[in-house]
Amino acid sequence: MRTSRWIVAGGIVVALGLTGCSAAEPSTGVDTAADSKLQDVPGTDLKQVTLTEHAATRLGLQTVTVGGAVPVVTAPGPSAGPSGPVTVVPYSAVIYTPDGSAWVYTVPQPFTYVRSTVVVTVVQGAKGDQAVLAQAPPAGTAIVSVGAVELYGAELGIGNVEE
Repeated sequence: MRTSRWIVAGGIVVALGLTGCSAAEPSTGVDTAADSKLQDVPGTDLKQVTLTEHAATRLGLQTVTVGGAVPVVTAPGPSAGPSGPVTVVPYSAVIYTPDGSAWVYTVPQPFTYVRSTVVVTVVQGAKGDQAVLAQAPPAGTAIVSVGAVELYGAELGIGNVEE
């Protein structure tokens, strides 16, 4: 008898917890055609993602500006590190596609994002928070440093984003 009371009580707790997960709660993603627009990037398989200001804010997108390439300083002896000038960006800006390619999202206009291929040679920093790029967007280019994964989902049409 005591066990059945605990089962009933547990069922009530679970039911009450599930009522807090209603579909009416605001989404943290971009899930309507009103929030985004996709356009083909000529000559590529990529899509340009344009968001409303509200959608970009809701996703928490943040950007940084790509700095100029810096020369590589390596220790004497054999090294697997990069050769030639490199660019350092926040590692949070880099996304990887299923084929292993590395990308960042550039910001050619406000609330407009285009994926750009990069070559990551090493991840560094005390917390592994910097990506050293042998191939990067030009210095002065704005890139997304937080929220790139959400943009990739929007570009692929995940989350009911319509063209």
